Amino acid sequence: MGLVYWYSDCKYRSIMQKGDYAEAYRSGYSVTRRFLLSRGAGQEEAEEIAQAAWARGWEHRAQLRDPALVLFWVNSIANNIFRAGFRARIPSPLDGVEAPYSMNMEEIEVRRVLNRCSDSDRALLQKSLEGYSAAEIARETGITSTGIRVRMLRIRQSLRAQLAMA
Repeated sequence: MGLVYWYSDCKYRSIMQKGDYAEAYRSGYSVTRRFLLSRGAGQEEAEEIAQAAWARGWEHRAQLRDPALVLFWVNSIANNIFRAGFRARIPSPLDGVEAPYSMNMEEIEVRRVLNRCSDSDRALLQKSLEGYSAAEIARETGITSTGIRVRMLRIRQSLRAQLAMA
């Protein structure tokens, strides 16, 4: 791994070189894609976001403090891109004409699953589906981010069990 040094905050920092980043990409791209699929991204969306995250990681590799954590860092970039997509999706009419009504089966299925939850669990799931992180939800609810993640895990496990029996 090549090193580039500069004096900043009294610390020396290394920048990943092209070969090192290429090797990390070869071994980590599929992991990033699977990570996005596990978060609910579609196959094509996961591939596009994974590519964008690895490209953005290359462009900003000077910000990476520990090159050994490149996969974790790129996955966090991918997660941020994925979450931002939820917040940015606003239906827009084409040429000023409203689109005809169409049934969104995925939305119907999500509503069916949410109806199986208690009010407090539903509120947490809705925030998560809107792309908010555990830390953001924690600030809003006054619960620790670890507590939010544990509650989300338990909610998902409960819903999986309910849906398996249905």
